[in-house]
Amino acid sequence: MTAIDGPGPHPTAGRRATQHSTWVKGALHLFPAAWQDRYGAEFGALLDETRATPRVLFDVLVAAVDAHVHPTGPRRRWPLMIERLRLSELVVFASWVVFVVAGLAFQRMTEEFPLLTTSYFGGPAVVVAYVAIIGGAVLSLAAIALAGVPIAVAIAREAMRAGDRRQLALLATPAICLILWLGLTAALVALGPLPRSPWGLLGFLLWTGSFGLAAIVSTVAVSAAALGAGIDGSLYRRAAGPAASAAAAMGLTVAAVVGWGIALAVGAPEDFWGFNGLFATSTPLNWLGVVVVMAGSTVVAARAAIRARHATNPPAA
Repeated sequence: MTAIDGPGPHPTAGRRATQHSTWVKGALHLFPAAWQDRYGAEFGALLDETRATPRVLFDVLVAAVDAHVHPTGPRRRWPLMIERLRLSELVVFASWVVFVVAGLAFQRMTEEFPLLTTSYFGGPAVVVAYVAIIGGAVLSLAAIALAGVPIAVAIAREAMRAGDRRQLALLATPAICLILWLGLTAALVALGPLPRSPWGLLGFLLWTGSFGLAAIVSTVAVSAAALGAGIDGSLYRRAAGPAASAAAAMGLTVAAVVGWGIALAVGAPEDFWGFNGLFATSTPLNWLGVVVVMAGSTVVAARAAIRARHATNPPAA
């Protein structure tokens, strides 16, 4: 990371600029006023030349949280204070979160099928594919934990030594979000099975939407915590291998989901072409949607994992 040297732009220069696009103005307003006064003009000019992709928007959120949590910390240059290795591993984590959301939709779609019984009339291929899906999901979770837990522990130790409560609060955000989401889940379960009606759809969207929101908040908080931590860079290098394993496990799971759909279409076409999807919608369309989201997040994770490996082992000059 390279600190921005020099006195910076003239005070109020950042907030006086009015020639920015709407999204850039909104992005700048996420930052503290003092930050805008000193760095807003330069940062806004850089954003004007940058396309507003999901990755850029995510980086802006992380940088804004960092600016609020660490107002006296060093100011770094674009790309938004995150080194290539750390950013790549965070992208793997964010992609895995999207992957999990799609997995929840798949689980909801298949919960009425007796898929773990060999007597299921869809045939053993469906059961084998379903077991492979579970195995791939577990492997991806283990790899993500192996990559992230040592980094989180190191950040927490550093924060406790420094007495930095804000860093600890950022690290605690995922656990708090998980507890709140589990509480919502328990409340929905207490109401009984969700009916196949608009109210049931609303309940399901509330459940999955709250998980997605919790995932976004948690990812931004953890990223901001990593951004403000001065831990040993070797931890990120060691995490590159598990990150690649997580992407590979995600790929295995996608292949198993594809195999499950094909096996179901062959062994039990009346089920595959029926309406056992989310809230009695088309099963093949639900399956195809899950495959597309899972495959897309896997491709993003794989590309990020490859970048992380290249950052860990740069090619010889």
